[in-house]
Amino acid sequence: MDFEVTYSDEQEMFRNTVRSWLEENKPRDLVLPIDGGPLSKESQNKVREFRVKLGTMGWLAPSWPENLGGAGLNPELAAIFREEFDKLDLPSIGNNVRWIPAMMIWGTPDQRSRYVTAAVRGESITWQLFSEPDTGSDIASTRTTAIRDGSDWIINGHKSFVTARFDPDQLWTLAVTDQSRPQKLNLGVFMIDASLPGITIKTQNLLVGSERHIYMEDVRVPADCLIGDLYQGWEIAQSILIVERGGYMTDRPDSSTAQTVAQYLRDQKQVD
Repeated sequence: MDFEVTYSDEQEMFRNTVRSWLEENKPRDLVLPIDGGPLSKESQNKVREFRVKLGTMGWLAPSWPENLGGAGLNPELAAIFREEFDKLDLPSIGNNVRWIPAMMIWGTPDQRSRYVTAAVRGESITWQLFSEPDTGSDIASTRTTAIRDGSDWIINGHKSFVTARFDPDQLWTLAVTDQSRPQKLNLGVFMIDASLPGITIKTQNLLVGSERHIYMEDVRVPADCLIGDLYQGWEIAQSILIVERGGYMTDRPDSSTAQTVAQYLRDQKQVD
């Protein structure tokens, strides 16, 4: 049984173009902590510069339409790009875009213009803050609160289990907006400026790697940072998790993966 992945001349030409561009523009001399912790400021700056270059090419969202900041690649070309990119063996470049489809649905035109454009251009990094120390992945039991105060919201809470190696610009945050309402009907989502007073980020080093903890104490957030309706947080969070769990980053197995799987099956004498 032949598991070889074949490519057309056009696809191979695209591969060569991508490979040459990445080799010329990739960040060099990165210092990677052996514990998987945050990169140094110098290394972060190098990768951020690389992100902007990728964004200019549309390659932070290669399969997205060009009018949304992507490269408009078909699934085959997008897979080739990702295959070549993975060969660089870089650390994660902080390209969490799982929140963007939700923003495109529930965000206002101003929010979409402000946040999505910056993300696909590589100009900003967003952390997704769902999990908490006492509730884990049970987001319905979120304890972080958002209390209305005039035209602002006051956010208090503790988010955890973030493994990002880059400092954030924004925090996509799930919070309880009305403690009198039942679970799942009491949640809202906020896009919070990570530089606001009252936000503290700490790193915890564990045997399995480093994780970041985010503490928010009386963080005053403008009302226009609420995404969607006051009580749509559960629905918005579910839409993100569907994208996250649905293999959003892979269009098809690359050739190296296919060959590795094929060789394993041959070794197990399950295929010829």
